[in-house]
Amino acid sequence: MFDSESPFIFAARTSGPHMPTAAALNLACPFKAMNIPPRVRTPKPSASRVASTPPRALLKLTLVLVLCIVFAGSNAAARQASKLPAPDKIVGDYVKALGGKKRVTAVRDATYEWTYKRGDNGESGTARTRTKAPASARTDVFTPAGEIGAAANGRSAWARGTDGHLLTLTDSAALSAKLHAMIDATRLVEYKKQGVLARTAGLENIYGQPSVVVEFSSRAGARLRYWFNTETKLLVRMTDDARGLTVRYENWQPRAGSPLRLEPHRLLFEERRVWQIMLTLTEARYNEGLSDVLFDPPGDASLDIPALLRDLERNQIEVDRRINEYTFTRKVTERELNDRGELKKEKVNVYEVYPFLGAGWIQKHLSENGVPLSAEQAAKEEKRVAEQMLRAERNQPLFEASLAKARARREAEQKKGVEEKHDGDDVSIKTFLRACELISPRRERFRERDTIVFDFRPRPGFRPKSRGETIVSKLAGIIWIDPAEKQVMRLEARLVEGFRMGGGLVASIKPGAAFAFEQTRLADGVWLPRFSQVNASARVFLFAGMTINETNEFSDYKRFSTKAGEDKLDAPKQEKPEEPKEPKEP
Repeated sequence: MFDSESPFIFAARTSGPHMPTAAALNLACPFKAMNIPPRVRTPKPSASRVASTPPRALLKLTLVLVLCIVFAGSNAAARQASKLPAPDKIVGDYVKALGGKKRVTAVRDATYEWTYKRGDNGESGTARTRTKAPASARTDVFTPAGEIGAAANGRSAWARGTDGHLLTLTDSAALSAKLHAMIDATRLVEYKKQGVLARTAGLENIYGQPSVVVEFSSRAGARLRYWFNTETKLLVRMTDDARGLTVRYENWQPRAGSPLRLEPHRLLFEERRVWQIMLTLTEARYNEGLSDVLFDPPGDASLDIPALLRDLERNQIEVDRRINEYTFTRKVTERELNDRGELKKEKVNVYEVYPFLGAGWIQKHLSENGVPLSAEQAAKEEKRVAEQMLRAERNQPLFEASLAKARARREAEQKKGVEEKHDGDDVSIKTFLRACELISPRRERFRERDTIVFDFRPRPGFRPKSRGETIVSKLAGIIWIDPAEKQVMRLEARLVEGFRMGGGLVASIKPGAAFAFEQTRLADGVWLPRFSQVNASARVFLFAGMTINETNEFSDYKRFSTKAGEDKLDAPKQEKPEEPKEPKEP
């Protein structure tokens, strides 16, 4: 039987890239460059003479040989890299083998019917795969035990087992499924415009065929490898380490009615080398006008998401207040990737954070790239943080009074029926309800808790009245909610359109910018951030563009309060005796 726990492995599908072969590599040891004299034939020394060879001479000879091997290896790698074809060349040859860009882009959507057979137990049945440009793909498999399915689009990726239970994919599995769907739906035409990075990873013999390997990736972390036959230019294999999936593409031949010159008529799937399934093509249909809804997760119409969100908003006010009562550790990882998706630089900083209402986060730097601050740096940090905390404590009563006054004004306006103003950058649950469509509500298990999950996307025809609404009206993503405690467990979102401030003169963020946020429940029932991640490309004040790739991890929460009469963590101690100590709270 099919494994109902992992049906998303069938999200692999027909299409991928391919490229020509490189010339043979000549590896030479650079003896001449090292000024090593040619070998001179001499009589074989006697045992006694060998034994008397000075150890230093033997060590020197060994060192020369090691250096020779190292230089030969580096020369080999350099020559291989210089002879590998560029990803654009490989993809271009692949598209030509399919019939050219015009033919490929003529396939707006496609439906393929298959028969399948399992290699381990001989089970057989039928399957259907569907794709729609630019980034949607779905697979349904009809087994003796029931139907299983999986799909992905630019917003979400999901799977459903024979028991009917849904699973919305997250993290690396979701990223890989979305990238795979995009490649299937577009066959890599203009992949760069979709934000996909590529690098040629090497040359290999796969299934007895000389092939070139291309790694496609996204700045968010998705990574897939494709093998292209160097002679036919056609796709041979795809591997996805995140899902443990391998797909072989075989029996490429023309098909009547297809806009493409060639298509694979046989696919072989392997999941973590545990089992193998062979699909054989029986029928194909093109440009039937497949609906986008086909690729959305199945929803439960009985769920009232707007009502759930209104309850969540009322609950969130108290949660936001309690967040400021905890100190925690914040680990920030910043990564810089090149245009081929390779990691150029990574920086990791760890902070101890003290939240203050009205002052934001006061952070004490603890380490950088695993190395603690020096004694001098640590002393300066202690002094700076202590001074900031004193200022924040002095200003907090004024800020709390200002908040209370604003809250009272809003409550009075609500009683009078005054319409809420939408100016500014504030984003609330009501903003989402106005600016977004909430689709595919469903029940799932997430992090060992019962959850309600739904997708959201821009509401057609919505006219934003503030900058906050403008941003939200360009977002699409997924939200996981704990219905028992009315808390957001996880949120994923991406910009489907670019966002500009000041007509682009102040700042602009490119489409595809994405962020994720997740909360966790502490033992005392408080929900606090667990991690957040941002991937975006932006331009500020007409300067050169910047790329943000940052992950925040939050841990070690401890109760922290600055109110009189409550338990309080001490401010950072001063290490220099000449510095005045922080006055204690009465």
